[in-house]
Amino acid sequence: MSSNWIKMRCDLQTHPKVVRILSATQSDKFRVIGGLHAVWSVFDAHSVDGTLKGYTPELLDHVIGWEGFSRAMEAVGWLVFDGEETLSLPEFTEHNGQSAKRRAEDQKRKRDARRCQQSVHDDADKIRTECGLEKKREEYIEEAKASLSPAGDVVPACPHEAIVALYHEILPANPRIRVWDGARASQLRARWREDPKRQSLDYWRRFFEYIAQSPFLTGRTEGKNGRPFLPGLDWMVKAGNFAKIIEGRYHEREAV
Repeated sequence: MSSNWIKMRCDLQTHPKVVRILSATQSDKFRVIGGLHAVWSVFDAHSVDGTLKGYTPELLDHVIGWEGFSRAMEAVGWLVFDGEETLSLPEFTEHNGQSAKRRAEDQKRKRDARRCQQSVHDDADKIRTECGLEKKREEYIEEAKASLSPAGDVVPACPHEAIVALYHEILPANPRIRVWDGARASQLRARWREDPKRQSLDYWRRFFEYIAQSPFLTGRTEGKNGRPFLPGLDWMVKAGNFAKIIEGRYHEREAV
């Protein structure tokens, strides 16, 4: 029996993203390649579709034994964190071999065999139901609904960590984000889903750069109480405040 395997490109050591990870981690290219192999192997062993539920970048760092490596992968787009407890590998099928696919097919075959064996004396409609086809159909519909925008389009996952990082980079004087979950994350996710043009990091970079031009939103003028007003990201992404910002209420010109 052949061993499980994953792809390692011949030009991987000179790939621009590897060079960026090398610079970010202050390491050498062979250790970076080893780190990538470790991460891809974790996904190959524990995921069948390129996602790991219950994982955070910090937990993955602990598993592979390299603090900060997951964030470096995330920064170049080779790893996506949903801001809660799910990691995904955008190029999973490119780097991983047949082991995950084979494991998924074996599990499905065994599961279907057990269910169908129990229903062998039932009629055809009941067999189809017992085998899970109706249940799978309902689950698929619910999952599809959850991934749709108000207009009915499929929406990519909101990259919370990357947006928070842009906020810190462009608005360093505004309050630092220490905890980003619950209602805060829900507000950002809602703004992300409302409009397709907001579903890119370029939009959010321009949004924060626009805020940086406002003396009022960056604490350079006095508020109603005589003290500077310095809002955080959680304030900015609330529906009413977000609308006022993009309408130009705090600027001399409207947002792009």
